[in-house]
Amino acid sequence: MFVCLLAGFGLVANAQADVDSPYSLFGIGQVNGRSMNVRLKGMGGVANAMFGGGIINAENPASYAKIDSLAFLFDAGFYFKSSTFSTATLSEKANNASFDYVSMAFGVTPWWKMALGVQPFSTSGYNMLIDDIEPGIGKTTTRFKGSGGLNQAFWGNAFKIGKHFAVGANAYYVFGNSKAETSLFFPDTVYFIGSRRSVDVMVRSFMFDYGMLFNTSVGNDMELSLGLTYTQKINLNGDQTLFIRSFEEDVDTEVEYLIDTITYVTNKTKITMPQGIGFGVALQKGSDWAVGTDFNWTQWSKFARQGKTEGLQDSWRVLAGAEFTPKHTSISGYFSRVTYRFGGFYEQGFINLPGNDGLDHSINKVGVTAGMSLPLPKTMSKVNLALEAGQYGTREGGLIQERYAKVSVGVSVFEHWFMKRKYK
Repeated sequence: MFVCLLAGFGLVANAQADVDSPYSLFGIGQVNGRSMNVRLKGMGGVANAMFGGGIINAENPASYAKIDSLAFLFDAGFYFKSSTFSTATLSEKANNASFDYVSMAFGVTPWWKMALGVQPFSTSGYNMLIDDIEPGIGKTTTRFKGSGGLNQAFWGNAFKIGKHFAVGANAYYVFGNSKAETSLFFPDTVYFIGSRRSVDVMVRSFMFDYGMLFNTSVGNDMELSLGLTYTQKINLNGDQTLFIRSFEEDVDTEVEYLIDTITYVTNKTKITMPQGIGFGVALQKGSDWAVGTDFNWTQWSKFARQGKTEGLQDSWRVLAGAEFTPKHTSISGYFSRVTYRFGGFYEQGFINLPGNDGLDHSINKVGVTAGMSLPLPKTMSKVNLALEAGQYGTREGGLIQERYAKVSVGVSVFEHWFMKRKYK
């Protein structure tokens, strides 16, 4: 139903602070990646084969095994996003700022490392109006409004196997609330009253993903690494409340006067999250430079609520990025110790909509990134910055296109534990 409505009319996303994307109407909303480090965001998001003694890479839990055994790592970040939503004839702007992630990692033994963290898993934020003319009734207005989202707290463990291999796993506790409303108004007649259907979903459940990492020296202090990740298909369990009522409301002020309750029921719900797999290759030379590329695939066609699929398609994503530090051992030249990054990505999204031109349109995403790490004086900690500029969706067939710029800021704290100091 929603697919036909979106394709058949030109939609306008209201420019409000809580607007995330009109396409967060589908599935469980806009799904965030698990990259809990601004460093990786500046490299296009490559992560499957990336590792380092001072980086927490939740995309591949096996990478925790490469963390310094005596190190305690703490990382936190936030972002600001500015978007322009447009159709062939209309345009609106929206801004959004939010907490991004917080994570920490440390060594339990030389061969066992652990990580903890929390970040948003998915977000839903849209407010769209569709106007139509019904014979004998006049103008009708349908409003689609959504808010909320899911969060994920994770506990990860990685184990080093020999000199070249590592394996790891993340256990995620997914929790949060989301609300979706569909309202129908009849502004041209007093003989029909408005109706609203609200669905509130509260999720409390677990998810799991796994990773493997292989790395080997290829000469001249360079290391080649291969990474493989797998996200398990699983059911998210929770509670759902359906509330249908008739009401009177001013569409502009959204002041509502309840007339009658038609349905109010709460029951258990089950959301089937799809499996996914990722593969990555990276080449690094100590702290001088690194390059990497990833391919990720997710079986969104199997996404379902209460056992019913929602017409989504499988998605895939290609990413590439690089970083370099002019001279990380420099004493006098600060900017020689700054790490610079760039990258890009292309994603075939899980949404495919028929447009009013009679063609199907995949809602895809493409973007470029840049970033840097600024070392803090007399410490191994850093301030990380990343800029992402991209495009999501299309204006063809009466659909909506989003062009955006996103700035991410993170602080990585690196401290050594259990080191005995000597005094002379």
